[in-house]
Amino acid sequence: MANSDLNMIDRIIDVARGTAPADSADQENRTTRRVEYDGPLALVQITPDGGKSIPTIVQCKNISAGGMCIYSRYMLHVGYEGAVLMLRSNGEPVVLGVKVVYCKYIGDMRHESGIEFIESATVFMMQDFCDEQGNMVRLESHRAA
Repeated sequence: MANSDLNMIDRIIDVARGTAPADSADQENRTTRRVEYDGPLALVQITPDGGKSIPTIVQCKNISAGGMCIYSRYMLHVGYEGAVLMLRSNGEPVVLGVKVVYCKYIGDMRHESGIEFIESATVFMMQDFCDEQGNMVRLESHRAA
């Protein structure tokens, strides 16, 4: 991925977090411009009983200031909320609140899901992306679930 694409990903993260304003360059025919981002993310969802799921690695297809498209081996339920962990270009981990807005089966045991960014719930912390031994999931070495 080109350095300018990495800088664009950082900018999109900042707009999604509310720390940078969106501008007209972020607009495209779908309301917000998408940037290709072929990389792993960790996803934690709020379970029906109000708990948190274990972190799962999914593959990101593209990202915009409003949300992202991801691939996974399981169906995400529309309306469910959670958080994703992704890395900025400098390796800094970032947690963003998300809500599932669509999910469809695309074949080969894979689902494509659209998730929109929502105000990050205070219930999510970096520790939610740790395994049973307390180790943070490693995004660089995983393939999508």
